[in-house]
Amino acid sequence: MISSPPPPSADSDEGSRPPTCAGAMGFLKIDRDAGSRMEMGAAGRHDARPLPTSWPTTRPNTMVPHLRFPVLRGLFGLCFALFLAPRALAQAQTDLTTPTAWWYQTSATPQEVSQRVTLGYRIVDLEVIDESPLTFAASFVHNSGAYAKGWSWYYDQTSLGVSLLLSQNNSRAIDIEPYETANGLRYAVVMIANTGADFSPSQGWQTGYTGADVGAWINSNPTRRIIDIQPYVVGGAQRYAFIWLSNTGVHHSPWWILINATTADISDVIQNQQARIIDLERHAGGRYSAVFTPADGKAWYYLYQISGSEVARLSEQLASRIIDIERSTSGLLVRYDVVLRQNDNDLAVATNVAMRDGLSLDVTSGFLLRELDSTPATLAGVNESRSFEPASLMKTAHHFTAMRRVALGADSLGAAVTENAGLNGSCPTGSNPVTRTLSAVLRDMMEVSSNTATEAIRARYGTSMIESTCAAFGATGVALNHTLGCLCGMTRNEIRLDDLSALHLAVANGILGTQRATFYDLMSNGTNFGMGVHNTSTTLAQELAASSLNTVERQAFSAGILLAHKGGSYACYSPGHVEEHRSRGAYVRLPFRSGCNTVYREYFIGAWVNDAVTGISADNATGAGIESLFRSVVREAIDSWESALCIPTAEYCTAAPNSTGNVGICSITGSTYIVQDNLTLRASNLPTMSFGYLLVSTTSGFSPGAGGSAGNLCLGGSIGRYSNFVASTGTTGTLARPFDQDGIPTPSGVPGSVQAGDTLYFQWWHRDSSPTGSPSSNFTRGVRVTFI
Repeated sequence: MISSPPPPSADSDEGSRPPTCAGAMGFLKIDRDAGSRMEMGAAGRHDARPLPTSWPTTRPNTMVPHLRFPVLRGLFGLCFALFLAPRALAQAQTDLTTPTAWWYQTSATPQEVSQRVTLGYRIVDLEVIDESPLTFAASFVHNSGAYAKGWSWYYDQTSLGVSLLLSQNNSRAIDIEPYETANGLRYAVVMIANTGADFSPSQGWQTGYTGADVGAWINSNPTRRIIDIQPYVVGGAQRYAFIWLSNTGVHHSPWWILINATTADISDVIQNQQARIIDLERHAGGRYSAVFTPADGKAWYYLYQISGSEVARLSEQLASRIIDIERSTSGLLVRYDVVLRQNDNDLAVATNVAMRDGLSLDVTSGFLLRELDSTPATLAGVNESRSFEPASLMKTAHHFTAMRRVALGADSLGAAVTENAGLNGSCPTGSNPVTRTLSAVLRDMMEVSSNTATEAIRARYGTSMIESTCAAFGATGVALNHTLGCLCGMTRNEIRLDDLSALHLAVANGILGTQRATFYDLMSNGTNFGMGVHNTSTTLAQELAASSLNTVERQAFSAGILLAHKGGSYACYSPGHVEEHRSRGAYVRLPFRSGCNTVYREYFIGAWVNDAVTGISADNATGAGIESLFRSVVREAIDSWESALCIPTAEYCTAAPNSTGNVGICSITGSTYIVQDNLTLRASNLPTMSFGYLLVSTTSGFSPGAGGSAGNLCLGGSIGRYSNFVASTGTTGTLARPFDQDGIPTPSGVPGSVQAGDTLYFQWWHRDSSPTGSPSSNFTRGVRVTFI
């Protein structure tokens, strides 16, 4: 409904300071430049591209690391209405952080807004930019999943028309936009169905209020709260329209509102009340009105007076969707104020926060954690599809091309390669030729990061072959624009994390055949592939120390890890200009446990920073991203070991009594962990002064009287005989045989070996005598052993 506006009065609140709102939790003010700053609340990150196409897949909310929230400073003239109570998710458009497709427009006609709506999107914020011709700025979410609602929007409505539409549609307003026309004051309105979880028993909107009137209304309505406010000027006078609902039930929340405030005022509320903005409105004079609710531990940001290009770049960089966008002009200069909300999973948020700590908004960064499977799953990522300057990480493309040629038989690791060893700084000069093997050149390129070795590989195959070979396996963004080591003053090389992941996926899927292991071996394989102060060896040690795994299990876990990685670093300095670039990409194989079985999972982990102003900040940011992602998958792998129910050994099969009257027993001593390598097979309860040997198979079975024996053979399939170890039971009636992991007998005579997760079945055969005293033989019981 519309209440009758109170009599006009002077806006005595404009420019005044509110009473101090006590609170806690700090924020960090980040200065973009003199004309733009960012306020960040409690963490940060992405995923739903704001611009060109409809949204790709979203990511699962898995493997959540400890969130580390930044300290931020943040924004006000009038502080009203604080209601302390449990927080509820009252407004999906401002509260939800479930990743979703989203969109925004900055100067759209009503028809253009409607076109986006026909594609399945729903308006969550609407701003009138011009009255004639009528244009809007708008932000949208895809009207599906958690964001699905019955809704509608209208424009060119009178106040009575708005109220009639709300009543006819059984809806409540979520955004109201007054604007002057030649025919008088008109409104645009966005409304949602007042049903289900969105139902509010008491709700409405007001218009024609002064700032003081808004304050009086708040004081007179303590059980209601404002969720949207819109300043407007009519007849030269400042007025406000606002939307409210009952502050009860699922919609109950503490809240604050500022009217005609400065950015410093807004920062004060954010800082002192641990609040976040859910509605922001810019006044013509450069002040603001804003509505706040408590920060909820999920990421949100406020960026003000940024350019149009920064809106797109920073929403992507900060892993967020726009929940409020304000467009303003000063002469020919167009600027935007935006409020952003987390639109990705918590791992991506935490990783992005860790990387962005210490980086200015000018610096771009990205990271990717992707499982290398038949259907690769992106577990966390920011800017993974953005091209960046990779420095020496680009050498992965050269390495892949060379190893692909070797796998095809078109080249040989022992082939002679001419390498010009001359350098000018880090830039190859093409002088001092030496001849080396392809294997040696590749190792120097990938382990030592030799630029002359890299140039030798490029010269051997050619730029176009490297780019086309990579493109054939999905790495279509590889662009070699300058000689590695010679960046400064040249066009940057380009690659994407998606490209690097595609190359590692191709290797993991066997495209190199028998050369796969060599591909990894020629790279750096140490457990530390962090950067700066971030050491992944330390990360691994910390996670194992915090686990319940015993010493042997920790050794076995570590033995199952395989790493192959490459880093990159560039620095260019000139008067008044510094650019530091860092990157790291890694293949990571981790052992997971399912029961007693070890199942390996493979990942690509990558991170990069471009255009940092110090090498330390670039190193630490890249290292922070790598460490966060590595820690998450290491923790998940360790969790699988801690929860695995494993009984690695068990006796099985019925044995016939031997001449002692007892059943022969087969047992083990030592550990079933391969890393320990101390397993011994034993037999007991056998006749004395007899001889016997051990049998082994990969399958169990049951064959009574096998081979004319008095006992039962408990093995099936192909059976190996330790016939080179025939021993006497002596006076104790026992036998023992240390287990050789690489010397398992087979019927073919070619020894086999055991790997983690393999199960073998053992049984002893021994000589015996029958009740009549004639020679005979028998078998012990069987024992099953699963190796870990």
